[in-house]
Amino acid sequence: MARQKRRHFFIDKEFQGKYIFSSFISILIGSVVFALIFGFFSSNTLSIVYENYHLRLGATPTLLLNRILSAQWLFILLGGVAVGVMVLFLSHRVAGPFFRFEKTLDKMTDGDFSERIQLRKRDEGKILGEKINEFNGMLSNRLENIRQVAEKIRECCDALEAGGSIDSQAEEIQKIRQLNQSFLDRIGEFKLK
Repeated sequence: MARQKRRHFFIDKEFQGKYIFSSFISILIGSVVFALIFGFFSSNTLSIVYENYHLRLGATPTLLLNRILSAQWLFILLGGVAVGVMVLFLSHRVAGPFFRFEKTLDKMTDGDFSERIQLRKRDEGKILGEKINEFNGMLSNRLENIRQVAEKIRECCDALEAGGSIDSQAEEIQKIRQLNQSFLDRIGEFKLK
């Protein structure tokens, strides 16, 4: 199978956008929680900070939280961008197969069972894709068998219309009954509501 190149990174903008946004919010919340936990555990300590040629003495949480928050915006921004890009690539592995599943199922709804789902090596949902392909193949085979039986019934009806002896007509009627039973048996393979 030839390697398929990624043409579009945003396949399902809503789906992928939600994951990128939730990942960025997770980093933001994680940073705030880290600062709060750090402040809680260092609340009873003092620190000395040398900044811009000045020496300052103060409570560790106050001094360090100011330093953390002044540096953390850069972490939040760079980390958020890095996670956003990473989530974009990872969500592409999920959104791409979902897109293919949707298109294949739309074609199946329209009566086209020839479509096969082809996924890239690292895409998610390979088992589901194989199951849909297997279902398409099974359904195509059964429908082809039903079509062949219907064709044989039509041929027998044509032979009856052409006339002939009573014995040959009785034979044709018997063939039609057998083919009709075969037809019903094949349709009976499906569980319908």
